[in-house]
Amino acid sequence: MNSIPCSKRSVVFILLAVAVVGVVGTAAAVTVTDENVPQEVESEAETSATLTVSNLYDDAPSEWTLRAESNLTGDVTWQLSKAKFGNAGIENESGSGSSIETAVSQENDDEEITISVSGTMPNRSEYNYDPRQNLSAITLYRVSGDQQTEIGSADIEYFTENSKQARQAIESAREAIDAVGGDSEAEDTLQGAISSYDNENFGNAIRQAENAEEAAQETQQSQQTTQLLVFGGAGILVLALVGGGVWYWRNQQDDYDKLR
Repeated sequence: MNSIPCSKRSVVFILLAVAVVGVVGTAAAVTVTDENVPQEVESEAETSATLTVSNLYDDAPSEWTLRAESNLTGDVTWQLSKAKFGNAGIENESGSGSSIETAVSQENDDEEITISVSGTMPNRSEYNYDPRQNLSAITLYRVSGDQQTEIGSADIEYFTENSKQARQAIESAREAIDAVGGDSEAEDTLQGAISSYDNENFGNAIRQAENAEEAAQETQQSQQTTQLLVFGGAGILVLALVGGGVWYWRNQQDDYDKLR
C-alpha cells in the first residue's frame, strides 16, 4: 500500500530534476539593446547611435574584448561608459576613427557598457526598395583569443530627397492597387518602378509609380461605374416587375367587375 505514494513522489522528483537541469543547461547570451538609433537618416547628414551591452558574462568568459566598428564617415567619434556592479561608479572612455576596443572584465566589476558613435551618413550608391537599404552605424563584436563573434548592430536606413519621393510614390501606388483587389497592368508598371528604384533611377521610378496609381484609379472608377449600372438595372427590373404586377392586378379586378 505504501509503495504507490512513494512511486508518485519519485516521479515528481524526477520531473523536477529534469526541469532544473533544463534551466541550467540554457544559458542566456550577451544582450545588446538599442538605446538611441534613428530609423532613417538623409545621406551626408550628421547622425549618432547608441547601444547598451548587458549580461556581459552570460555564455561568455569572465574577461574578453568588446570591439565596435562603424561605417559612418567624416569625424567619427566614440563614447563608452562602463557601469560597475553595485552602483560602484561609471568608467568613461572615448576615441575616434572607424573602430574602438575596450576590455571587459568581471574582476574589474564591469556590469554594463553603453557605447555611442557620432559621424556622417555617407552618400551611398546602393539602393534597394525591399528590404530597405541600410548602413551599419555600429557593429559590435566579442573578441576572445583569436575568436571574434558578432553580438549586435545598429543599422540605419539612408535616403536622399529623390529616393524618399520615389519610395513614397511606390507606396502610394501599392495602396491604390491593393484597394481595387489587384490590377495586372498596374502591377507590372509598379514592378518597373521598383526596378528603377533599385537602379537608383528615382525620376523614372516616380513616373512609373504615378502611372501605376493612375491605372489602378481608372480600374476603381470602372468598377464603380459597373456597380452603378448593375444596381440601376436591378432597380429598373424591380420597378418593371412591380408595375407589371399592379397592371395585372387591375386587369384582374376589371374582369371580375365585368363578370358581376
